[in-house]
Amino acid sequence: MYFRGCPCVRARTRAYAAFCATHLPTATLLLCIAVLAAIAAPTAPVASAAEAPSPEAPAAASVEACPGSGPGPCPYASAQIIGQRAESVLRFPEAVALDAQGNVYVADQLGYVVQKFTAAGQFETEWGSYGGGHGQFGPIGGLATDAAGNVYVVDSSHNRIEKFSSDGEFIAAWGHTGGELGQFRFYSSKNPTQPPGGGIAVAGEYVYVADSGNNRIERFNLQGGEPIEWGSYGNGPGHFSYPRGVVANATEVLVADDDNSRIEKFTPEGVYQGSAGTHGTGPGQFGFPYGVSLDAAGDVYVADDINHRIVKLNPELGYVSAWGGYGSKPGQLAFPRALAADPAGDTYVADTANDRIQVFDPNGDYLRTIGASARDLSVLTAPSGLATDPTGRLLVSDTLDNRVEAYTAGSDAFEGAWSTTGGYTPGFAEPAGIAIDPHGSMYIADTAHTRLVHLWGDGTYLSEIGGPADYGGAGLSNAGAVAVAAGSGWVYVADTNHNRILAYGPEGALRAKWGAHGADGTAGSGSGQFNHPSGIAVDPSGDIYVADTANDRIVKLSPSGEALTEWGAAGAADGRFHAPTGVALDAAGRVYVVDSENNRVQVFDSSGRFLAKWGFRGVQLGELSQPTAIAVGCAGDVYVADTNNNRVERFDLVSPAGVGCEPAGSWPPPLDVPPVLHVALPRSTGVLARRALALSVSCARSCKILVTASLSIPGRRGSVGLVAAARPLPAALTGHVRLRVPPSTLQRLRRALGRHTAMTARVTVVAVGPTGRRTSVDSAYAVSR
Repeated sequence: MYFRGCPCVRARTRAYAAFCATHLPTATLLLCIAVLAAIAAPTAPVASAAEAPSPEAPAAASVEACPGSGPGPCPYASAQIIGQRAESVLRFPEAVALDAQGNVYVADQLGYVVQKFTAAGQFETEWGSYGGGHGQFGPIGGLATDAAGNVYVVDSSHNRIEKFSSDGEFIAAWGHTGGELGQFRFYSSKNPTQPPGGGIAVAGEYVYVADSGNNRIERFNLQGGEPIEWGSYGNGPGHFSYPRGVVANATEVLVADDDNSRIEKFTPEGVYQGSAGTHGTGPGQFGFPYGVSLDAAGDVYVADDINHRIVKLNPELGYVSAWGGYGSKPGQLAFPRALAADPAGDTYVADTANDRIQVFDPNGDYLRTIGASARDLSVLTAPSGLATDPTGRLLVSDTLDNRVEAYTAGSDAFEGAWSTTGGYTPGFAEPAGIAIDPHGSMYIADTAHTRLVHLWGDGTYLSEIGGPADYGGAGLSNAGAVAVAAGSGWVYVADTNHNRILAYGPEGALRAKWGAHGADGTAGSGSGQFNHPSGIAVDPSGDIYVADTANDRIVKLSPSGEALTEWGAAGAADGRFHAPTGVALDAAGRVYVVDSENNRVQVFDSSGRFLAKWGFRGVQLGELSQPTAIAVGCAGDVYVADTNNNRVERFDLVSPAGVGCEPAGSWPPPLDVPPVLHVALPRSTGVLARRALALSVSCARSCKILVTASLSIPGRRGSVGLVAAARPLPAALTGHVRLRVPPSTLQRLRRALGRHTAMTARVTVVAVGPTGRRTSVDSAYAVSR
């Protein structure tokens, strides 16, 4: 389940072979050739991939037992992936292009890949990974194809254009940051509310690039040479304010002039010819148009972003029609940011916030959807928090989907998710670190809400620490890591932007602050000081280990906050770090550190002596891309949040040291509080006709209920009892309880009512929770025969 041999094994593409041939020592290259020749051997399985070479991945000078382990043995015996990197999953698609064969190319903001589909939507292949090497990307702002089927990619975060074959083989790249001719300033972000800039089109022998931050269009030949430019900042004819989409044919170039809410038209040489649009929602108006496309008839299609629609214009830029509207149903859109039209006028729309491509005919009628949404459960986006409970169940902060997901112990099968909480606000916003209290609760760092959410292990809300309304508290800023001392119940928080560690008692009161250099929270590098700490763990004796990220070190504190020891320095050698972001401990006292920018895990003893390592940048099993968090399970297996690969990797160690797992389902223990009951009467009519009174009863936690009821006639003495019902209720499920009216009672009620219909039902529900606590609800309802 992991890779052996040299880095050439990772991707058997011609581009990677060329890289190996020119970058590896002769001895290593010969070894690679031998390994590739024996690739079918069952002792060395290799999964296929389309990763382009990464200069940041070290070229091994000797055989490694697994990726990044160095000359020593591989620390793990097997590995597996939780989540899905791409393979048709879309994470805020920002770019779409078609080739002459009808193939569809899609790139998104947070997947860092280009994906290829058939016109019918069948996934075919993908290429790319996060990074700055050839075939690597940050958020992608645009895609285009030429007549030969080559694919051009706007790598917004690295201010360059990359060119590939239709199968993802790297061909060329050009551009870098700047304002000179041939340079770009696209601007880029991993925040979905701040989409990457840049747009690109190919027509004939020219490549047109919307250089958003420089407010201009640059034109190149197909090799990236012979550049010319036009445009400057402004709102007059031929000016731009953050241009995004661009499309061209042999006679015209159209530009989505985003902040001016218009479409501008030019000749291929940049001569201004006209424009259409003003800001608004009416016909011929736009709300920040992002994408623009042309069909064979010259009709123009515009992705009208905040109006959540597609606008169709005629060749003279006159308004024709619009379709879409905000929503997630087929045919509805949420912030469409790119589109491409085929010659017949079918449009392929990047429905960005819905994580999909939708296809429409020229009249705007919905045809089909391409791609799977990353919002689906068990599909992760930028996971940045991990924990395991005492039974071995894995908890993952699916950070940009604003939820915490649970995976079954052993199989790592998806089990469920929590997206609602309580307190200041009912949901998560960018949850990160998770800490487990073995007594039954957990703490989740809800970073964008500047708080810790305290939940029981079944997801029941208990309390919160911090939050925007916590005016008298310590105040949290990007506090993304949390740990609990099993013995004392104290809670420790890495308050990252304030450069300190906060200690809270089990009741939630702030007890101590450690580390900030000065009252204003200034970072420091001295003993006991921190610079953006972002990982924290506590050992059984109460000592605290801190990943002091910007100081490239691990700091060990006593329970009282005294600095005991520290280790590490900037670098890539064993025992050195480049932005460590996570730390975890096993039962043997070994310290596991996520060395984020070095894309690896390092292992130390409790004094900081280096023991082992694994991982380097890549997308294959055992490889990592800016991992951020780590957890050790009760059986000693190690989980790593492989953040920029949008997944978690589990490593089963050769020599695991776990504390031992409790039986499945034994954690959390029952919460010792009375059951929370909800009782309702769905129908108040026809009680005698149905010969029963039907109730809906639910318990917030599992309970057993006893229901009794009676019926009486207003204005008359006495009542008649209904047959009692007793039954168990599973947690959070509504039970439908029928209280039967016995035949003798039915006859008496009918005689007593005569021609009247009104009755009063009095209902008593008693619920007993798992710990014996009771709750009673008495209700009266007006009912009729």
